[in-house]
Amino acid sequence: MSFHAHATRIDVTNKELIFQASLLSACLGKAKQEQVALSDVTDVTVCAPTAAGFGYVELGGVGKRIAFAPNQDAAAFARAVEAALRGEAPAEAASVSGLNFTAVDVETANDDWGSVCQIGAVRFRDGQETESRTWLCTPPPGLEKFADINISIHGIKPADVEGAQPFAEAAAELFEFMDGDVLVAHNAQFDSTALRQGLLKAGGSIPEITLACSLALARDASSAGVIDVVNHKLPTVAAFCGADDFQHHEATADARAAGVIVADLARRFGHVGSVDELFRSREFSLGKLDKEAILPVLRAHTAPTSAADLGAGTDFRDKTRKSGTKTDAKAGGKEKKSGRGPAPWQSVATPDTIPDPNLDADPEGALFGQNVTLTGDFEPFDKGLLWKGIAERGGKIGKNVTKKTTILVLGEWATKTSKEKRAEELIEKGQDIALWPASKLLEELQLNEQPPF
Repeated sequence: MSFHAHATRIDVTNKELIFQASLLSACLGKAKQEQVALSDVTDVTVCAPTAAGFGYVELGGVGKRIAFAPNQDAAAFARAVEAALRGEAPAEAASVSGLNFTAVDVETANDDWGSVCQIGAVRFRDGQETESRTWLCTPPPGLEKFADINISIHGIKPADVEGAQPFAEAAAELFEFMDGDVLVAHNAQFDSTALRQGLLKAGGSIPEITLACSLALARDASSAGVIDVVNHKLPTVAAFCGADDFQHHEATADARAAGVIVADLARRFGHVGSVDELFRSREFSLGKLDKEAILPVLRAHTAPTSAADLGAGTDFRDKTRKSGTKTDAKAGGKEKKSGRGPAPWQSVATPDTIPDPNLDADPEGALFGQNVTLTGDFEPFDKGLLWKGIAERGGKIGKNVTKKTTILVLGEWATKTSKEKRAEELIEKGQDIALWPASKLLEELQLNEQPPF
């Protein structure tokens, strides 16, 4: 339930009261958003406004008095709070006009992202669920084997998909259900890549789909102090955002949780309008799924504008999580076992142009003023995109490890690279070089890819 007070909108749920300041009030220094736990409120006192004078509602226990302008319904708000104190308030907050999208989640049969065996989709209109669908399906040809670890996570067994429709048919029905909506997922990169990889394997049609990511939005909300969570895993953030308890790793339940997160964070940010406008207001550029590539959801200043901008290494056409081989040039072309599929040499190639560091970046940032070199494979991100993010945060890029290097970021590789060996030599001689795993850099650049399970 939503109410308007003087320069404030208030959402009443069964857990809290959420106060959203008007744009003018926020510009004048009032906190944009405030939450009051319902459990802290002891009583409600109302003084209704008149046709010409202000009134108020005072919340006992929290020492808060809310002003109501003439003709605003202070009494209705007071009744809603009293009902909430009696446990009669709705679990969900008010709708968000214009916030329309479809939340999607997939589960996979094995460690190949394309081995989709379940799809869940939940349609949201004005920030509220309106319809949901679930598809069990047989994974694409060649990807049908179910791994024990995957079964232990989602509980889906080969017998459960016997006689089920093929993945390509289920995906086609998903896209029909979406009807042009933005696809929201918690770590949209995984779910969109899984759909694309599966369709490429199955020979299905790949439409152009716009992507939004509840994981990225949740991290942004944490940075802005809007939410306070111990981590950004789906169950953790969903619980904070008021989602009902759900069965994690059941595709439709996970999709619903991602949608609840986006809708709740929109309310907390005081947003009204489309999901595209929500992400743009938080300085994100939406991603894209199409037959050529995946464009991830990124901060607007680091986001590529086309598949060509991503460069090699971000086109997922030949990349999966399945075990594969890489060729080590220093090993005479012999193949070495790796935890990923074959990676084209372009994905680890050094770009030609080095971006200049942003001297106006946050001086407290972990990359500001550092001399950073990358080594190895950072699939699905090419080094040019990572360089751009490092430079934007004030870091200086080095193509090689030198006496100026302060950070060497270690991407995946079958053997120790020559750059890593050189860094170790310099460290032994007393040079201060931090060896970062790829995950730490991706976290700094807000590109960190969460495990799909």
